[in-house]
Amino acid sequence: MSLTRLPLLSFVLALALAAPAAWAQAQVEVAGGVSVTRDNETTAAVSAAWLPEFRPLSNAVLRWELGAIHVRGRDDTRLDLEDEVTVAHAGLRYERTDNGLTLGFGIGAQAGETDALSGDPQFVTTAGWRWRRFSLLARHISNASLHQPNDGETMFLAAWRF
Repeated sequence: MSLTRLPLLSFVLALALAAPAAWAQAQVEVAGGVSVTRDNETTAAVSAAWLPEFRPLSNAVLRWELGAIHVRGRDDTRLDLEDEVTVAHAGLRYERTDNGLTLGFGIGAQAGETDALSGDPQFVTTAGWRWRRFSLLARHISNASLHQPNDGETMFLAAWRF
């Protein structure tokens, strides 16, 4: 074996040994609820996220958030909302350990398009409250007027963490 490959092989071996520990520390959250857009057009929304710990803070934890949000299409509306849209996103989530406050921000890409979610990138903001494994979250997805129309989707979700 060449000596030039030894550092690469050592790195790959260390990564393979560390991966199970990282997965064991990670938490997965699933959520479901309602999404609202302009004119109070509502539909079902579901999400799932992988939340590995990034850094402990004083009375808080900062986590990576890698997830997907799915918004069902709506029929019989004056807006173009018939398509189902899925947004895959990555970002950070700040969670207070003393009072349950939860705040997050991420950026994502979408599959599907409606008047509410009309082009990449999509920005995902989260605010909520967490008690042990249960959370109540308000989320907003929007492209920040980079594409028109820019109605966005606002979700109210109940979540469970595994």
